[in-house]
Amino acid sequence: MDRRSILGLGMLAGSGLVLGGGGGEKGKWPVILFEKPMQGMNYEKMGQELEKLGVQGIEATVRQGGHVSPQRAEEEIPKMVADLGKSGQRALIAATTIGRADAESEKLLRILKENGIARYRMDYFRYDHRKDLLSQQRDFVKRMKEMIAMNREVGIQGLYQAHSGAQYAGSMAWDLAFMLEGVKVEEMGVAFDLRHVRMDSGLSFDTALGLLKKHTGAIYVKDARWGGERTNQLVNVPLNQGFVDRGIFKKVMKGLEPVPISLHVEWGKNGAEVTEALQNFKSDWEVLRAWLEE
Repeated sequence: MDRRSILGLGMLAGSGLVLGGGGGEKGKWPVILFEKPMQGMNYEKMGQELEKLGVQGIEATVRQGGHVSPQRAEEEIPKMVADLGKSGQRALIAATTIGRADAESEKLLRILKENGIARYRMDYFRYDHRKDLLSQQRDFVKRMKEMIAMNREVGIQGLYQAHSGAQYAGSMAWDLAFMLEGVKVEEMGVAFDLRHVRMDSGLSFDTALGLLKKHTGAIYVKDARWGGERTNQLVNVPLNQGFVDRGIFKKVMKGLEPVPISLHVEWGKNGAEVTEALQNFKSDWEVLRAWLEE
């Protein structure tokens, strides 16, 4: 077994693993929920609800406007870990806005690592379309190398979400592949977002997958479709009702070592109550669980 396999399985050890298929070792794919729609719930109660669902934990929001603000991380992260742990739940990923290698970022990463959180989602690099894009891309490569060096020093894995949209570096897959060329996935990987990659790659999804698959450190699961009078508006929908289906999911999983699968729910009412958000998660989780068990 190579170093990446050993590290990957080590990160998953003790996380309460779920059934899985389609790649890697069966039974080694932990499923977590992106907590954003449930931030109004305290972590002890959240852990209890997640245990009922049968998932393994959360992708925690550790950022301005998140459940835990970076300024209070040193105090609040240990409490979060302890409260989730009462129900056997864990924070396997922290969603942050870290976008540069500096002392403040390193401090937050060390707090995460010291509390058993081995992965963080970084901020996006954003294009300024008034300026030359290629020169910006070269700057992003430089900044990424600096962040990777910081991750290596701390001993934590960074994740860059493949996010759709013209302002986001990485939305076309090619630019993200260049940023990660020669990079070890345990130091910086891709959070492969099925909805976003499928949306922006369209009929070229297989090309995007070919570029990013070897860098994949987590899989983000959510769905959308094209709607509106001219079918040119993106509409978030429940899982398996848009252009993300079982085939797309299995294609991404195939051949990968086990990584966390983070279920994101963006459909439903804006500002929905926590109870409604939980029902939406339950609905999508039933679909995802069926895919995993096939």
